[in-house]
Amino acid sequence: MADDESLAPPEAIEIGDEAEHTDEWTEEMPGVDRVISVALTIEQPRTADWIAKQAEVSPTTARNHLERLVDLHILSAVEQRGAKTYYPDAAYQRFKEVSQLIEEHTRSEIETIAVTAKEDIEELRETYGVESADELRKLATAEGTSSTEAREYFKKASEWDSHMHMVSIAEEALERYEKFGEHYRPSVDSAA
Repeated sequence: MADDESLAPPEAIEIGDEAEHTDEWTEEMPGVDRVISVALTIEQPRTADWIAKQAEVSPTTARNHLERLVDLHILSAVEQRGAKTYYPDAAYQRFKEVSQLIEEHTRSEIETIAVTAKEDIEELRETYGVESADELRKLATAEGTSSTEAREYFKKASEWDSHMHMVSIAEEALERYEKFGEHYRPSVDSAA
């Protein structure tokens, strides 16, 4: 029989002191790196003040770093309700995804990733009798569709979108593989 501690609910498990984790983060990582880390992981535009708080830097420091990242086209900025907000630049994010795929996979592996994603899309087409994720979303909102079916259709439409995205990233990686693939592979020094 298990002891009482192993039966504790998850909220009773101690994860550690949050202040200690924050101190380690601020001691081990420079402010600019913390700003970049926060800014590249946000899912919606955020103000410099919000990013500063998350990165544990002053708003002025955050704003300076964020503006430099905008200049480098790593972030984009837009005015929202009178405040300047920042978010990851879509072109930079795409370039990063393509580069990462080239760096971490062989050409053959990227081809397999593309084929697998296409097969998954074909399976969704056949299973649901539609030609696109949008058609599947329309089924979800059609009269007579139950809430359970709607939930499934929306989930599968989202998966479809993810597969389409992966196909496009893989296709771009394959187009660029010859040009950039060598850049990511260490050269063999023949002079020993």
